[in-house]
Amino acid sequence: MSKLVVLLIGGLDPQGCAGLSLDIQTVQHHGAHAISLTTCLTEQTSQGLTALGSLGPEQFMAQYQSCIADFEISAIKIGLIPNIAIARCIKTILEQHDVPVVLDPVLSATSGGVQLDRELIKFIGNDLVPKIDLMTPNQGELALLSDGESDHVVASQLLLSRGLRSCLVTGGDSADKWATDYLMNAQYQFYCYQDKQDKQVRGTGCCLASSIASQLAFQQDLRDAVVLAKAYVARGIRTSETVGPYQVLSHSREAVQLQDMPKLCYSQEWIGKEVQFPSSPQQLGIYPVVDDPNWVDKLLDEGIKTIQLRLKGIEQQIRVSQIKQAIASSSKHNDIALFINDYWQDSIDAGAYGVHLGQEDLQDANVLEIAKSGLRLGISTHSYWELARALAINPSYIALGPIFETNSKQMPFSPQGIARLELWVKMLAGHYPLVAIGGINLERAKQLKQTGVGSVAMISAITQADDYKQATKDLLACWL
Repeated sequence: MSKLVVLLIGGLDPQGCAGLSLDIQTVQHHGAHAISLTTCLTEQTSQGLTALGSLGPEQFMAQYQSCIADFEISAIKIGLIPNIAIARCIKTILEQHDVPVVLDPVLSATSGGVQLDRELIKFIGNDLVPKIDLMTPNQGELALLSDGESDHVVASQLLLSRGLRSCLVTGGDSADKWATDYLMNAQYQFYCYQDKQDKQVRGTGCCLASSIASQLAFQQDLRDAVVLAKAYVARGIRTSETVGPYQVLSHSREAVQLQDMPKLCYSQEWIGKEVQFPSSPQQLGIYPVVDDPNWVDKLLDEGIKTIQLRLKGIEQQIRVSQIKQAIASSSKHNDIALFINDYWQDSIDAGAYGVHLGQEDLQDANVLEIAKSGLRLGISTHSYWELARALAINPSYIALGPIFETNSKQMPFSPQGIARLELWVKMLAGHYPLVAIGGINLERAKQLKQTGVGSVAMISAITQADDYKQATKDLLACWL
């Protein structure tokens, strides 16, 4: 199968620390093939940028024809645009390709007396943005593109009103403690943050945009692409090396590590907020999910130690009664982890062991109140961006699913698969208990045991079995 191809449009840094040189390395380390379209041959050193060295439009377009002569493009990343003539050429190029386009608007490089033309900035902010899927300006660049608007939310809304599909305002160059980016489009908006490292590293903006473009070429969801790109840049900064007068990013195809993962929240006041839930056992084991408190009683009698009561579509009075019944059943046994799905306030009032929340439930829940109550918290995840959201809450355990196709509920997510589970087992080991869920039966539980995951959750494998006692016994035996 041919490699995917990412078209990189930008300036050439003669010292190889930023621009196209860095873009190419990033794309290659994501497993795609990079083809480069040079906008300008810059003259720059550690003392600053002294000349842009723009190509002429005819030469630029001839170069473009060479780029596409033998390749089908899967994504486009744009960096330094030196003048309005090249900007118009880029607009023409974008009209030829129906692929994800990421623009890193290099507008604030004014050292050495080089100043980008105001007409060019206006053209980018009005005429080019309708062709762009994601723009990644820093705060200064965002203000230039939005007629001086200083509020990142208002400025992003303005660019979206002009036709931009998504805006990621980067904050790595701010004076804040956190490296915080803000993503907005018509469907969602959130903040993605992580500890700022005490290093001055060149090319982080280029790398971030090229990483996102590479992820989009592989058809990643934009939210996952942003989270994975931030993790990639964070690792590149953490392992950066000294070359001449610079700290330069390092590149790697290694799997994501937890220390590099960002966290995600939906409002500024949650950035960096510390939340701590009581820990759960690292090995939660066989984890049935049931819809009736009578199942709790029956399965605890068969040796189950972790169980979840998931009640849907019943009146509050009945629901509260059934939650209390399940808690009473669990209290007759030692060391039982009973989680109540969704109903966190009822769980607090009834004195439950823990509560399990899906991502939508998590958005509506009072997380601080749950933490204050002392309940354990489990969180469902189906993607890297949902994992980033869970990490911001610091839950008692994290569930990943669906691992396999499942008929238990309608899922908007594709199966995660065993390979993804293995990556998360290694990433979260020693930090968060991991629960695999979705389409799991006895044979699949045996498979998943080999990954090192500490728990498998299931619904129909027990509750719809011909002999639930034997099914439970077999599952418990395979997990020893």
